[in-house]
Amino acid sequence: MQPMPTESQTDIGQLAALLINSNLIALALADHDRLLFVNTAFSRLFGRTGDLADVSILDLVQPVHREHVRAALAARIGPPRSCVAEALRDDGLAFDVELRFEPMTHDNAPLMAIFAQDVTDRSRAEEKLNLLAYSDPLTGLGNRALFADHLRQAMLTARRATQSFALLMLDLDGFKSINDRHGHDAGDRVLQRIAARLLATLRETDSIARIGGDEFAVLLPMLKARGDAMTVADRLVDLARQPISLGQFQVKVGASVGIAVYPEHANTVDHLLAAADSALYEAKRRGRDRAAWATTASVADTAPAQLMWSVAHEVGVREIDEQHAWLVSLLNDLAAALRNGEPHDAALKEVIRYTGFHFATEERLMRGSSYHGAAAHRDMHRRLLEDLRGLRLDGAKVSVSLIVRYLQEWLLRHVDGADRDLAAALTGADVE
Repeated sequence: MQPMPTESQTDIGQLAALLINSNLIALALADHDRLLFVNTAFSRLFGRTGDLADVSILDLVQPVHREHVRAALAARIGPPRSCVAEALRDDGLAFDVELRFEPMTHDNAPLMAIFAQDVTDRSRAEEKLNLLAYSDPLTGLGNRALFADHLRQAMLTARRATQSFALLMLDLDGFKSINDRHGHDAGDRVLQRIAARLLATLRETDSIARIGGDEFAVLLPMLKARGDAMTVADRLVDLARQPISLGQFQVKVGASVGIAVYPEHANTVDHLLAAADSALYEAKRRGRDRAAWATTASVADTAPAQLMWSVAHEVGVREIDEQHAWLVSLLNDLAAALRNGEPHDAALKEVIRYTGFHFATEERLMRGSSYHGAAAHRDMHRRLLEDLRGLRLDGAKVSVSLIVRYLQEWLLRHVDGADRDLAAALTGADVE
């Protein structure tokens, strides 16, 4: 601790005597921003070997954060204030410090007690959690939650500036056959290569996200000409069809793209999603490996269609088939609520709850079988449940209709692929 030379400041030192040599709590006393006393832990935290007397606390943090610190210092009434700032030690090492400011008085003079804590590890952990919350762990692209936010922001900006922007929905053609023939590891590598290609061809101002198994979304803000969107879409289709080397063999996929332009095709988030989605399936209907324009979306277009279920979807294991049928019924109840403008929160919660119950049933059956795909199958379950934890937030922000369509598509693909393999192992049937 370094006391200031005047007698009044020596009295202040006596006030802080119990904490002066503390190794646990970093404490300073300040008159406004000017440090009067610092204890040993405070000096060590900031890596300062010289006298900190009469030094401004603002000089200990990076310039970009000084306004935050100054604002917290100015609050001399009310509850304690705190802020996090980046500081720089004498050795040049940067670290994140949380500063807590507690107003106090001594001899009727206002003082500020400043408690400091190194929170670098916590800040990095929070950054990692934020990254995980908004990024797709497989491709590194933004995920559905980040796409939802970017789409909202793009629409708000376009409305204020009276501008256009384009939404592209891209779905890979022929991807399922790669998974079936070469396995899910090969499929994951294909998705990573495709994601890298798409990202490399876009502008820095554009946004791309992976929003489904093999489905991507692209936002093209500040669209200068309608034709620019088709130019980009054609380029993405061409990139997707280029061969992909996976070690000793090559694979090829294609891409179908649906294009919707704000405000030409729709002027709300739900309607724009519906328009782009409709255009995507029009591209597939025309033969795939191409892009198609949207048409104006009606309100009815935003509500997901009922999922038709029949014996053709059954896999031959009664317990699994019965649960599949009930899950379809729950999805259709949710779709009906959306179509009729009824409250849907309870229906969505029940879909999520029952999905977890169904997955637990399948994994119980796996444990008593010789099913060799159990690990990959469980991983599919885990990925979807992770998606579902974020989907409810997306529903509030963007479109529950998009969630329902995603779940419908995922269920059909999962039943036709992994669940049929599981059923074959459970019943002893040959798997082709």
